[in-house]
This record gives sequence, structure tokens and C-alpha cells, in this order.
Amino acid sequence: MFLTQSLHRALQQTPDLPMTICGGRVRTVREVADRVARLAGGLRSLGVAKGDRVAILALNSDRHHETFLATWWAGAVVNPVNIRWSPQEIAYSLRDSGSEVLLVDAAFTRLVPQLRELCPRLRTVVHCGDGPAPDTTHCYEDLIASSAPAADLRADGDSLAALLYTGGTTGFPKGVMIGTRGLLTSAYGAQMVNRVAQAGGVTLVSAPMFHIAAVAGWLAQNLLGGTLVFLPAFEPAAVLEAVQRHRVTSMGLVPTMLQQVVEHPDVGRYDLDSVRSVGYGASPISTAVLEQAMKAFPHSGFVQGYGMTESAMITVLGREEHAAGGPRLRSAGRATPHCEVRIAGPDGEELPRGETGEVLMRGDSVMLGYWNKPEETAEALRGGWLHTGDAARMDEDGYVYVVDRLKDVIVTGGENVYSGEVEKALATHPAVASCAVIGVPDPRWGERVHAVIVLKPGASATAGEIRTHAKTLIAGYKAPGTVEFTDALPLSAAGKVLKRRLRDTSSESADRS
Repeated sequence: MFLTQSLHRALQQTPDLPMTICGGRVRTVREVADRVARLAGGLRSLGVAKGDRVAILALNSDRHHETFLATWWAGAVVNPVNIRWSPQEIAYSLRDSGSEVLLVDAAFTRLVPQLRELCPRLRTVVHCGDGPAPDTTHCYEDLIASSAPAADLRADGDSLAALLYTGGTTGFPKGVMIGTRGLLTSAYGAQMVNRVAQAGGVTLVSAPMFHIAAVAGWLAQNLLGGTLVFLPAFEPAAVLEAVQRHRVTSMGLVPTMLQQVVEHPDVGRYDLDSVRSVGYGASPISTAVLEQAMKAFPHSGFVQGYGMTESAMITVLGREEHAAGGPRLRSAGRATPHCEVRIAGPDGEELPRGETGEVLMRGDSVMLGYWNKPEETAEALRGGWLHTGDAARMDEDGYVYVVDRLKDVIVTGGENVYSGEVEKALATHPAVASCAVIGVPDPRWGERVHAVIVLKPGASATAGEIRTHAKTLIAGYKAPGTVEFTDALPLSAAGKVLKRRLRDTSSESADRS
């Protein structure tokens, strides 16, 4: 199979069905297919060849939909850029990936001069927002209108389809190479047990399209055929309004988003009966929020997915388990049909049921590797298994219970923050002698980035100064939400910071901060 096959199928079977809705703009399958073929031709006229990376830095829109499909139509690789990154982080991903063509919308055109300076190889910028294109950029709509439809290259399953950058403990993002077969395997395998998307259904896309979860939900509806409703960014009232107006049947949200939707003061005023499936994941969810959500969407089945960028969905807790309730709601579910999952010890051998170890998985959905990082790839895929870095246990029926993160990943609002990256930024402050970054519980975001800092003798700094400094080097959501000052960090005999001890002692002080 190939990733544009679903568009050919939809054109054959439902050409006049609305395929994308973005604000007041509605386009049918027939219109989208023509625009995708012409955009692919436009990309080729700009010098995009098979295997080249096409980056997009933009808020969600129907043009994301067209760009993904047109890039694959042209045989190239889509590189959706994290919109929450700092300019330096964005530039690093563009340089590292070798992306020479970048699509930006109005929200990010101000960054173009800086990105051009930081990325000498960036030869072409296409403005994919509404309104006139700024100088030195190509106009997205003009590119489509002036280009002849290109032939679909129908890239096969072994081809590289997407390059999604994720954080790394080294302080630099890693490009996760996702193949065509991997994306399709994950989508079909997850759909077998999720049943989130429905044939002819309407999926709401409000999570950012640089995130694997948003891509997975978008792709599932594409494969089955139906309509996709795009919101530029998540906003609770906008979600409720879109569900009611467009009779949305499925959507995916991280728990913090779901909580904001169901706790909205006007939630009871909206007709939400059309929703049949709600998917959630990326961070833990409280039982109270889940119960509240199930009441708000009484006709919907709920599905939890556990996975990572390197593998997409690994386990799923389906609608039947949600309906049954009980202790299994605290699990991450069981392996999807396309994944083999084990809980292993340090030697990679499977542990007895009930014992805690690292989650390992293998299957066709696993990444092809990390872009230009052979050593990191070999480490992550050693022994033929993807090592997730998550600690968990498995019960006798195969349900996986994630209990910790081996790599000190902090999950805040559904986004992964790597403590090592934050620590590197904090260490550059002139008043900081040493520091450690951990996650502490947060009622809104699931976890909050918390910094424990030892100041240099005679130096002074406030929590606000520390946060401001961090935001000059890393994205705002990675900067510490709370800061604690201490005389010394607890160390092991080997000189390593005892983060578990910090977690035990810092939650109360973080709340006070």
C-alpha cells in the first residue's frame, strides 16, 4: 500500500463528499485531489525530488492535510515542525534534516528572516497562510493554481514517509524516521481495536499536527474515508462549537485538553450526542476527569492509547474496558494486534508477570531509526526490540501498567520534556552552581516542570529570573513552572543526583512556589 491510496479510493467512491473543513472553507474530495496533485507538481517545480524533506511550520489547517498528501504524492518526506519550539530549536531541526523547502503560515512568517540566517540551505519558503505572501516567499495558492497536476509516485512501504523530531537527553532533538509501512501498519492495527474513526465519519483535528497522536487520528479517518475538521489550535469552547456545528463523530485529546473541555462552564449548553469515539493518551488521566468526560459524552466509547513517536500506538485500552470500569482503568491496556510487547529486565529478557521492568516492543510500526544518529538508533533498537525507556508491569491477562519513566521524561500537557535538556539551559545562568529538573504532580497539566537549584556562593536569583533565562534557550513549555532553591542536591555514592529523593521531597515545596 501507499499513503495516498486512500485519496484515490475516496475520489473513486465519494468524490463530492466534504473532505476538509477549516473555518468557513469546505472542500470536497474531488477538489482536494486536484489541489494535492497540483501542489505536488508545484513542489517538484521548486526542486523537490524523491526523498527530499518538506517542512511545514504552521497552525493546524486544511493546508496541513494537502501538504502531507502532496509531499507523499511527490515521493518526498514530510517534516512537521514543532510550533512550540524556540527559533533556535526550529533551526536545528531544519539544518539537521536538510529541509530546503519550508511552508509557513501567518503565525510564523516573522521568523523567516531569522530562520534563513540560521539555515543557509533553506532555499525556498512557501507562505501557506491566508492573505498575501510576504516578500521573498512563494504564495501557496498561486503555486497550486500555476502548477500542472503531477503523477502520483505511489511510494512503496519501504520508503521514508515522515521525519518527526522528538526531544533527547543530549539536549538536541532527534529526527524519528517513520516509514510508509510503519504509518499504515500502526493506523490499521490500532483501528482494529480502537474503532475510533468511522467510515464516512467526521474527525476533529485540534491537537497539533507535528505530534504523532494527531497524525495517527488524521490518517485513520483518511484511510476509512470521511470528513476532517481542522481547528488552528486547541481551545475548549472552539472544540465544543465544532462538535455541535459539524456533528463530529470522533476526536483525540490529551487528558489536559479533555479536562478543559468537560470543565468548561458552558459544556452543558452544547449538543455533543454525535460523538461516538473519544481517544486520549500521551499522559495519565485521573479517574475523576475520565468519569466526568464519560458523562459529558454519553454516546461515546472511550479509548486510551499508549505509545511514542518511535512506534506510534503500542497498547490500547478499549471501549469495552472503559465501559466495564474497575482497576483496569489504571492500565495502559494491552498490545495492539501489530505489536509484540514484553516487560524486560536490564538484560532484555522477559520478566515474570507482575514484576516491573522496561517496556520493549517490536513490529512493523517501529521507526526506521533516528535521522543521522546511528549510535542512538542501535541503542534504542538493540536486540531487535524498541526500548521505550518506560518502566511498567504486566498482569496475567497482558494488561500493561506504566509506573515510571526510566529516562526522566516529564509529561506536561501531553508534551514530553526531557530533564537533561532543561538542566543544560539552566546551567548557563551565571548564578547557578548546579541543578536538577524533575516532574511534580500538577492538577491541570498532569505534571509540572520543577527545578531544584543550588546557587553559586554569594550569587542571587529569583524564580522568575530563572524561568525567563530558560525561555531564551528552550521552548516556554519546557521552562520550569516552579523553582526551588536548596543548599545541596542529594547525591548517590557515585555522585549522581538522587532524583527519586527529590521527587519525594519537592512536591510540597513546588506547590508552595
